[in-house]
Amino acid sequence: MAGVTFSPGERITHPEFGAGVVLDVLHDGYLRAFFSIGERRVPLANVQRELSRTERILRSVEGTPERLRTVWLSYEAHALPVMESASALTSARIDLLPHQVVLTHRIATASPRRFLIADEVGLGKTIETALILRELASRGELARALMVVPAGLVNNWHRELNEVFNLDFEVFGSEGDITDRKTNAFAKHDRLIASIDTLKRPARIKRLLEAPRWDLVVFDEAHHLTAYRTGGKVRKTENYKLAEALKGHTRDLILLSATPHQGNHFQFWMLVQLLNPTLFGSPEEMVENRHRLNTVMFRRTKADACRPDGEPLFARRWVHTESFLMCDEERRFYEKLREYLEDGFDLAKRQGNQGRALGFLMAIFQKIAASSFAAVRRTLKRRMLMLTLHEALLRDRDLDIEGRERLYDEARELIQTEWDLGRDPIGRTEVDRVMADLKYRLAKKLDEEALELAADPYGSEFASSHIEDVASAAVDLHLPEERLRIADLLSIFPERRETKVQKLLDGLGTLWRQNPNEKIVIFATYLGTVDLLAREIEQVYPGQGVVVLRGGDHGAKVAAERRFKLKDGPRVLVCTAAGREGINLQFARILFNFDLPWNPMDMEQRIGRIHRYGQAHTAQVYNLVLSDTIEGRIYLLLDDKLTEIARTLGKVDDQGNVAEDLRSQILGQLSERLNYDRLYQEALSDPELKRTAVELEAALSNAREAREVVFDLFQDLDGFSLDDYKPFSDISSSMDRLVGFLSAAVSSRNQRLTKVNDETYELVGADGRQKKRFTLNRDIATSSDNLDLMGLDHPLVQEELGRWRSVAPENLGAAAQGGGSGITLLSFWLVEMSVGNGERRIAVQPIAVNKDGTRVPVVERQAAHFLRAESNHPKLSQEERISLFATSVEPTLQRDLKHKGGAAGDGSYSAELIGYVEIV
Repeated sequence: MAGVTFSPGERITHPEFGAGVVLDVLHDGYLRAFFSIGERRVPLANVQRELSRTERILRSVEGTPERLRTVWLSYEAHALPVMESASALTSARIDLLPHQVVLTHRIATASPRRFLIADEVGLGKTIETALILRELASRGELARALMVVPAGLVNNWHRELNEVFNLDFEVFGSEGDITDRKTNAFAKHDRLIASIDTLKRPARIKRLLEAPRWDLVVFDEAHHLTAYRTGGKVRKTENYKLAEALKGHTRDLILLSATPHQGNHFQFWMLVQLLNPTLFGSPEEMVENRHRLNTVMFRRTKADACRPDGEPLFARRWVHTESFLMCDEERRFYEKLREYLEDGFDLAKRQGNQGRALGFLMAIFQKIAASSFAAVRRTLKRRMLMLTLHEALLRDRDLDIEGRERLYDEARELIQTEWDLGRDPIGRTEVDRVMADLKYRLAKKLDEEALELAADPYGSEFASSHIEDVASAAVDLHLPEERLRIADLLSIFPERRETKVQKLLDGLGTLWRQNPNEKIVIFATYLGTVDLLAREIEQVYPGQGVVVLRGGDHGAKVAAERRFKLKDGPRVLVCTAAGREGINLQFARILFNFDLPWNPMDMEQRIGRIHRYGQAHTAQVYNLVLSDTIEGRIYLLLDDKLTEIARTLGKVDDQGNVAEDLRSQILGQLSERLNYDRLYQEALSDPELKRTAVELEAALSNAREAREVVFDLFQDLDGFSLDDYKPFSDISSSMDRLVGFLSAAVSSRNQRLTKVNDETYELVGADGRQKKRFTLNRDIATSSDNLDLMGLDHPLVQEELGRWRSVAPENLGAAAQGGGSGITLLSFWLVEMSVGNGERRIAVQPIAVNKDGTRVPVVERQAAHFLRAESNHPKLSQEERISLFATSVEPTLQRDLKHKGGAAGDGSYSAELIGYVEIV
C-alpha cells in the first residue's frame, strides 16, 4: 500500500479485524483505527481503503451472458415494486376496487405517511390497510409494524392480514401467543396486533418506547382516541395518551375510522394533532381552513366508489319492517317476565356496586327475551336447574344430607327433561355426567367471571355466543325465592307456535313459491332462538335445508358459509351474532332480522353481509317486530324519528327508505351519545315510553346536529374520481413483466415456469414435479382454491425479489453489444426523492452518457433493451469508468433530479447505483 495516504474518518478494511474507521495516522508506518472489537494500532501495509458500492460495481465489469442476465434480474427486482401499477399487482384473493388501488398508491408514495383513512362503512378500510402494508413490504420498507385495534376485532385483523395477505402478524396479549412477561416482546417481535386496552397501561407504554422504533403504527376505530376540553383544561383519555406516545416512536402513522368526527370540533382537532401538530393552530383555524384536511385525510363515500368499468359499486337495498301483536298467552307471559326483570334491576340498583353483576345478568335476560320466548324459556329452565344445584351444595355445606338429596333428585329430573335423556341405565349415567359438569362449573364460579365479558359488546365472540349458559349459571346473584318465581313463569309459558315464528314461516313460504331456489339469511342473536328456527323450518319445509352459524372459530364460520353457498346446498342460513362480521353472503339477496339488536348499528352490520360489493340484486331486508313489546316500540319509535329527519333533509327514496348514508351517519353519531342498555332497562319501568321518547328525541337531535357539523367540515375533501384510477387500470404489461422476471429468476434454481394457457402457469421443480399453479386472472383466483394469483406480494415472488435485490455489487457490472459507434456508459440508479409538496417518490432512473460526457436520452429510453442484448467485452479500464462517473455520470444524475424538484429548495434525494452496462 506504498504511496496510499489515509485521513481520519475514512473507512478501511483489515484482513483480521474487518471493517473499521481511521482515527489517526501515525508516523511510523502505522495507523490507529476503530474496529468492531475496539481500537487497534495496525500497520499501514495491512489495511485497504473500503471501496464504495459504486467503485465495487465499476471495478468488476464482465462481458458474459450470465453477468448481463444477473444485472437484468437485479434491475427488475428493484424496478417491479416501484412501478406505478404495483399496488394493483397484489396476489391476495380479493376483488380489488379502484378507490382502494388509488389510496394505496397515494399513501405508499407520500412523505410523511401520516393519514386518517375515513372511508364510509363497507368500503374496505381493512383491505386498504393490508394493501398499504403489503406495498411497503414489497418495497422493503416494512420491517416493523404494530396494529392497535379494539379487543373484539383482534382475531378479525389477524385472520385478514395473515390468511388473505400473508403478512405474518402475531397477536400480542392474553388473547394471543406473544406476551411480555419475561422479555420485552415489542423488541423481539416485528409485526404485532394488539388490543388498545392491552397496550394503554403505563408499564406497557414504557416497554413500547424502549423497543426499536416502528416503521408503521395503525390505530383502528381511531375515534376512540379522545381528548376532552372542560373549561380551560384538556383531559386526555388513556387511549389518546397511548397514541400520543407512539406517534413519536414510529416513522408512519395511520388512523382508521368511518366516524372520526363525533360532532365535536375540539376532539377532532386533537385527533388531527396526532398526525400533524402544525397543520391547524386551533379548532377555529381548522374550520376556516378545512381544505387543508386533504393533506392528512382521505374520505370516500359509497356514492363516490365504483367498479373499474364505472358502474356503481353497490346494488340498492330495500328494508321493510313487518310489525304485529303478541297473542293473549304471549302477552300474559311477557308481562310476568317484565315484572321479574324489573324486580331484578331494582335489587341491583339497591345493592350499588355489588349489584352491577346482577344488573348485567338482568340485561342479558331482557335481551334474550326480546329475541324469542323459546330462548328465554330455555335460559330460565337451565337457570332453575343451576339454582337447584346451588342450593343443594349449600345444604351439603350445612350437613343437611336429606335436603341435599331431595334437591339433587329435583335437579336430575330437570336434566332428564331438558336434555331429553332416557330413564334406562345409560340415560341415568348421562344425567349424572351432566350433573357433575354443572356442579364443577358452580364450584369454580366460571360463569360469574364470564358475565361482565359477555355483557360487553366488544367482548369475546366465545363469551357472547355462550351468553345464555353464562346467564343460567351465575347463581350467586339471584332474587329472593327466584326458583319459585321461575317455576311460576314457566307454568304460563304459551305452548302454541310463537307469533313471530309463524310470520317468518309464512314469509319463507311466499318467497319460495316465487322462487323455490331462493337463498335466505336469517339473523337471530341467541342459540335458543337459532335452534328453534332451524327446527321449525326443517319441520315445515323439509328438504329446503338449514345450516346454522353458531360462532366459534373462523373455520366453522367459513365451513357454514361454503355449505350455504353451494348451488344445491341448504336454502337457509341461520346466524347468531357471530355472523355479523367476517363472512360474505352477497350471493344471497334476502335477509330476515328475526330479532333486533338493541344497537341499530349492529343491524347495519348484519345487512352488510348481503348488501356489499358483488351483490347483483336489490338486497331485500325484512325486520320482524312485535310492536307491543318494549323493544318493538322503541325500534319503531327510532325508525319513525329517523324517517322524519330524512324527509326534512330530502333523504327518503320513492319506496320510503331512509338513504343509507344518512342512516349510517346518524346511527353512528347516536351510538356515541346513547347508552342503549340503560335506555332499554329504564323503559321497563316506563310502559308508556314517555321518558324514553324524550331521551331518544334529544339524542337524535344531537346526532343530527353532529352529522351536519361533520358534513360542513368535510365538504372540501377531495372525493374519488375514476380518472385517478386510469394510470393503474391496465396491468397486463406489468403482469407480463412480472411473469418474465419470475421465469428467469427460478431457472437459476433449476426450476421452470411453464405456460399452461393464456392465464395459467405452472412452477415445475428440479425433480419435474409441479410445485405451484398460478393464474393471472383475479376472478378465476377468487373462485378457485387450487390456483395462486400471480402478484408482487406472493411469498415466492417476494423471495425472488429479495434474492435478486441483494446481489453483491461485484456482480452488477456487465458489457453489452450496442451495434453503434463508440462506448456508452448506461447506469441504473435507485432514487428516493422527497419533493416540496410532501410527495415521496422511489424510482429506478437510467442515466446514459458517451465517453465525452454527452447525455444519450435515446439509450435511456431503450435501457431495458440493452439489459437483454448480446454480451460483449468491456473496453474501459476500472480507472476510466470511475473517473467518468465522477466527472460526467453523477453530475448528470444530479442535474436531472434537480430539474424534477428533488435536489432543490426544500426537496431532498438519495441515489444508489444498482447496475451498470457498458455498451460497446
